[in-house]
Amino acid sequence: MAVEQKTTTAEQSEATRRDGHARYFQPATDVVETADAVLLKLDMPGVAKENVDLTVDKEMLIIVGKAEPEQTGEPVYRETYVGDYQRQFSLAADLDPGNITATMNQGVLTVQIGKAERAKPRKVKIEATR
Repeated sequence: MAVEQKTTTAEQSEATRRDGHARYFQPATDVVETADAVLLKLDMPGVAKENVDLTVDKEMLIIVGKAEPEQTGEPVYRETYVGDYQRQFSLAADLDPGNITATMNQGVLTVQIGKAERAKPRKVKIEATR
């Protein structure tokens, strides 16, 4: 697999974690590999595209999304929580960190990471001998 999720022991057992007083949700993610790229699809409801930050640091892709609460009154009872999203993935050597694009559509962030030319399948021309 070209993308590998990096998690701590606490993240593996919970979908949320706390850093200080902030609560971070780990967005559900689908990873799809094609001949030319790896696609990540992350569910991040409540996050606008302006509030998403993608950072590549060495071989690590870090995704942070800030959710804006839609609260208009004082809650009486609450079963849902609003928090920011955070997820990180290590990038394999066959991916091109300079070829990453992202789109946000209805709370789903799609990140496309292009494969390096050396990792793409290619045809080898067979020459005739004389």
